[in-house]
Amino acid sequence: MKTELEIKKQKTNEINKLRGVEDVFGDYARKFIKVQKTIENTVNLYGFQEIKVPVIESIDVFVRSVGETSDIVKKEFYNFKDKGDREIALRPEITAGIARAAVENKLLEKEPLPLRVASFGPVFRYERPQSGRLRQFNQYDIEMLGTDSMYDDVECISLACKIFENIGIKNFKVYINNLGNFETRAKWIEELKVYLRPYYDQLSPISQERLEKNPLRILDDKVDGELPFVKNAPKISKYLNDKEKQEQKVIEDSLKKLNINYELDENLVRGLDYYTNLVFEFKVDDLPSIGGGGRYAKLLGEFGSKDYSSIGFAVSIERLLVICEKLNINLLEDYSLDAVVASFDEENNNLIPQILQTLRENNLSVIGKFDSNKAAKIFNYAEKMNAKFVVLIGKKELQENSVIVKNLSTTQQEVVKLTDVASYLTKSKN
Repeated sequence: MKTELEIKKQKTNEINKLRGVEDVFGDYARKFIKVQKTIENTVNLYGFQEIKVPVIESIDVFVRSVGETSDIVKKEFYNFKDKGDREIALRPEITAGIARAAVENKLLEKEPLPLRVASFGPVFRYERPQSGRLRQFNQYDIEMLGTDSMYDDVECISLACKIFENIGIKNFKVYINNLGNFETRAKWIEELKVYLRPYYDQLSPISQERLEKNPLRILDDKVDGELPFVKNAPKISKYLNDKEKQEQKVIEDSLKKLNINYELDENLVRGLDYYTNLVFEFKVDDLPSIGGGGRYAKLLGEFGSKDYSSIGFAVSIERLLVICEKLNINLLEDYSLDAVVASFDEENNNLIPQILQTLRENNLSVIGKFDSNKAAKIFNYAEKMNAKFVVLIGKKELQENSVIVKNLSTTQQEVVKLTDVASYLTKSKN
């Protein structure tokens, strides 16, 4: 039997968006764009160039890179077969696509190394929708391909910190850990298996499955990772070689010199197979993570390239917006429209487009109001549009080649020559 809501929808032919996606408009869109542009401007200061990679890829791009035992591959893929019977996936992250593009287009041979690239766009994961976590969300991904310098590790963390600071997030901390190289980690993994086997019955079914294939996933699990015996599991630090310990010391010393608030967290494990050595994550108090990343190796080799070592991180725009709201960060403080242009007489509406063009040529943000010639409605509209001024065409003023300019914050108004309106608004808004 259909519910009342289903019957109502059927009668009205209503079609709603899918669960786990959202429409972006109004103030939310302005906040979204503010965060996106802030990240973009900060990334440019650090010398990164933009790269665009496809939203759809062969499923092998991600199975090879993020690992067959990862949550992304086992539970979160949006995948399908196309008309050519090819297995296609909507990208669940951007790093693998960038690696594939860099190898396929021989960017690592053509460009100076490290290759510093940044990419922005939607990613897709079939997760339970919740605050800051959607099935389609937008990620800003920053990568440095072809570098094994520990100072580039510091550079990436520094860039992420500057992004958060420029957005207005101040009291964050970066948590770091060293996963070692693949040989070091293999020894650690074997000890983890031995340690966790006696607790097999206390683990969730998914962690029981992971125990022999990849026990690191247990440490990263949102539920089992919080179990006391999991938190007390053997640490990677026991197996780090002298070179890895020295590199970690250099990184920590550099973070101190940059006054970056960090903490060593030996329980931190990033969830993708390609991570090695330094991994990091940013958090504000007990709020969800605001971004993370780390160093990786062998990823480029999966696509037929030399095994260049690389490092990168990603942040979700939606997650940042949730954090900003919780921290009462006003992302709209600098948003306003310069002016609304209208006429008291419908016959003079034809003059509005010319005035709009002149003002826009002077870098003023303006819109015209054509459907009302009543002062109350014009001013009410301008206030709702968060305009600073209203430019009004009146019969008397028009005879003198002038218009009325009203300042909505002071309520003062002046008659200004048409030729001087652009300079008057520019001067007044500054």
